[in-house]
Amino acid sequence: QIQCYLRSVAAEFGILDHVRFNTRVTRAVFDLAEQRWIVHTSQGTFTARFLINGNGYFSEPYVPRFPGADTFEGEIVHTAALDDRRTFSDKHVVLVGSGSTAVCAAPALAPPVSRSLVLLQRSPTYIYEISNVADRLTRLCQALHARGVTAPLTMLRYYLQARDDLIFVGFRRCPRLARWIFRRHWLDAVGRERFEAHFRPRYNPWEQRIAVAIGLKDKLRTNAIVIKTGEIERFTERSIRLTNGEDLGCDVCILATGFNLNILKFDMYVGDFKIAVAGINFYKGIMLGGVPNYFHPFGAWHTAWTQRSETVIRYAIKIIAYMNTRGFRAVSIDRRDVGFTPPITPGYITRCLSMMPSFYGTYDLPSIDNLVSYRFNRRSFNFS
Repeated sequence: QIQCYLRSVAAEFGILDHVRFNTRVTRAVFDLAEQRWIVHTSQGTFTARFLINGNGYFSEPYVPRFPGADTFEGEIVHTAALDDRRTFSDKHVVLVGSGSTAVCAAPALAPPVSRSLVLLQRSPTYIYEISNVADRLTRLCQALHARGVTAPLTMLRYYLQARDDLIFVGFRRCPRLARWIFRRHWLDAVGRERFEAHFRPRYNPWEQRIAVAIGLKDKLRTNAIVIKTGEIERFTERSIRLTNGEDLGCDVCILATGFNLNILKFDMYVGDFKIAVAGINFYKGIMLGGVPNYFHPFGAWHTAWTQRSETVIRYAIKIIAYMNTRGFRAVSIDRRDVGFTPPITPGYITRCLSMMPSFYGTYDLPSIDNLVSYRFNRRSFNFS
């Protein structure tokens, strides 16, 4: 569905004609004399005044090493390798993970897609169930937008941004209230015993991402999904053994264990100097210190990526337009030491924190940042 949506939008705006598919960037060098980027790829070399990197921050899947996995007679597969054509109707499936990927995949993998499904989490996480059906207000705004009346949909988007940010700040400031809300949300669906065992995380709400589920409650009510909390001790030939001694019969183990972070997926040089991303100052999620004519739009931490990344790329366009009108050839920001503490600390961030740049210059709240943090100020940049 997501791929179909992306293709339809790309086709509508004529983007596909400008995309080179199956092309991997291997190296990018900024020529200081020519003030241009030289980009080396698997399909040849390209030059450009500006380099915009939209490769996100995920890279290869994170696959933990489990003792005994090499003797397991079943199949171990990461969710990154699954598609909607796979079925496990005659298999006992154990889905390992507790984040957004796990709670979204679980209802889709439950019987009759599989013979049985166990959702195995090392420790509980905060999960909130939502409906995947657009409400009346959203449908009305979409209908008006299709007829050229864009203001209602824009206002709805601002409202949703503000709502998400208020929830984030409110839950961080009032964790007891937030825990009560989650308790009320799940108690009727799973009962007190299962709630206490599997839905009470050790951390406060929004210290890590809140997993959003669709259809999980119904599957848990009918026991189509069995949830277990425990650490894997080892794999046996036909099961997964937990540290509490319990054996989970398993034909297929699906790992929803996330991805590793990698901000920069190719070698980058300014002249002969190789850029190391670890610890480099990253201004407003758009420019790295000391790297000219390079924009790296970075989205929001705690909400939809596009709630900030779209604003960031518009900011880059403002900078380029200013340079064109004034005749500048290069733009950069100074290298500087910046302290950085991530606003949330899920595993995929803590595992790779030492390799991340240092973010600064925003409030980390898209509803505020999109209004005040991305007003163009030429004094924030070095133009030449």
